[in-house]
Parts: sequence; C-alpha cells; structure tokens
Amino acid sequence: MSVDRKPRFSLKLQIVYDDGASFMSGPVLDMSETGVFIETVMPLEPGTAVRLMPLVKDDDSSVLELEGEVVRKADYDLDNHFDRTPGMGIRFVDMNDEQRSAIASILERGRTKPSA
Repeated sequence: MSVDRKPRFSLKLQIVYDDGASFMSGPVLDMSETGVFIETVMPLEPGTAVRLMPLVKDDDSSVLELEGEVVRKADYDLDNHFDRTPGMGIRFVDMNDEQRSAIASILERGRTKPSA
C-alpha cells in the first residue's frame, strides 16, 4: 500500500493544541496540506485526538481551528537520538473546503516569505 505524501514546508509558526485535558503550544517544524509536525519534548501518544489552532498573523480576524490525530511521536532521547527533533506528527481529519483553503494560504505565505 502506498501512501500519497504531500510536500512538507518548513514554517516559522506557533500552534496551540488541545487534547481535551489541557492546552499546550509549540513551534511548527513543518506542515503540509494533510498534517503538521509540532516540536515538543512532551509528545502525545499516537491515536490521540487534538484540536489545533495555528497562530497566524492575518488580515482576517477569524481563528482557524482544525481537528487532528497524532500519528507518530518522536520522544526526547539525547542518548540514542541526539540529532532528532522531539515532537509529534499530526494528521488533519475531517477538513472542510474553507479549512483546506486556509492551510493552502498558510503554506503559500510560508513559501513566499523571504529568508532572513
């Protein structure tokens, strides 16, 4: 079975996530049309449902909320994986057209932003 992977883009973006028990936030390492990798030393377990809110500076005052599911985690492990960024991969679920368009816009802005 092949997985249709979408291109990932590195973004400088913070994201708030809620697992139903607490709110947390972390920097986005990369994002695609179908998911996001959040850097954190306390990743949630695969299968955990989360609500995501990217903190995007935009002319639009609406808040983008997405549903997701943790599909992989990379634990903080300096002894065995000192070169691996700790965090979790989250797949977006049940997205509507408006959410897909908002994600595409975030990715486009990230791609066209001049590097410092």
